[in-house]
Amino acid sequence: MNSDYKSKKYIFIIILFINIVFIKSSFTQEKSLPQVKVQKVEKINFIEELNLIGSINANESVKITAVVSEKIKSIKFEEGSFIKKNDILLELENNEEKAILKQVDAELEESTTNYIRAKKLLSEGNASQSMIDKKLMEKKKLEGKFQEIQAKLNDLIIKAPFNGIIGTKNYSNGSFINPGDVITSLYDISKVKVEIYIPEIYVSKIYKKQFFLATLPSINNTSFKGEVYAINPSIDKETRTFKVIGIIQDNNNYSLKPGMMANIELQLRSREIFIVPEGAIIPEDEKSFLYVLKENNVLKKREVVTGIRNDGSIEIVKGINQSDMIVFEGTNKIRNGSEVTVIK
Repeated sequence: MNSDYKSKKYIFIIILFINIVFIKSSFTQEKSLPQVKVQKVEKINFIEELNLIGSINANESVKITAVVSEKIKSIKFEEGSFIKKNDILLELENNEEKAILKQVDAELEESTTNYIRAKKLLSEGNASQSMIDKKLMEKKKLEGKFQEIQAKLNDLIIKAPFNGIIGTKNYSNGSFINPGDVITSLYDISKVKVEIYIPEIYVSKIYKKQFFLATLPSINNTSFKGEVYAINPSIDKETRTFKVIGIIQDNNNYSLKPGMMANIELQLRSREIFIVPEGAIIPEDEKSFLYVLKENNVLKKREVVTGIRNDGSIEIVKGINQSDMIVFEGTNKIRNGSEVTVIK
């Protein structure tokens, strides 16, 4: 009896010991699994921004010059003032031309009278057709001479070609100027153009009427809205950039001036992208990988193609699905096929 009791007791103790060892082993094995954090791949609507430097230019500008050599008779504009189209900016000496025009005008008036009189005589039969033709030729010659002198006089009066702000003058009354000498400049800055040079890789992402924001460091980082106005069709072979002209319509207070530097924030077309935390990416030999959580908490190492980086996230162009759960923390403790413990 005692022998059977002792045998059963020993057997019970052995079974209990084995169970304890098994439970402890299982617990130890579970505790030894690498711990990782995972999250689902996120799909977002992303608006890519391109930050560049641009230069402010006048909407229109022209250097005011003369086409003849002459002395300045009178300057009619006030420097830095607003000028309307066809306002007289300055007059050159024209006394000689005026005198010649007055003489030619008198000769033309006499020639016209003689021509009218000859036509009347012809109708009465007292003049020949050849005389009429001669009078008409004299009249036309004087008309041509009158127009020629008038054109010279017009060249001696310089007018504004458009509305704008006149610059400072380089000459004074009485100065002698030659053709090509710049007397002053005229700027239309009611709206301004922005000159931007964009890298070649963005050539397919720039389009007319595309929105941009121009921030001016020189005027307390004030920002102005603009849009793309023109795109140069050629690429510069040396810089691998192409020129884009933007336009800012509202410059009514003339705070934007030609030559200013602007920080340009150009908004590209929006698109839907997959993003993951940057910590999920494992770079190896110029390739990128991440770990995807599969069934039974087993990891699958997968090669991916990355895109843009933004605020701690990175775009995945190729290699994942929206339903994938990816490891973003603890990647240094795992490998392909590892079984892991997922923690929050």
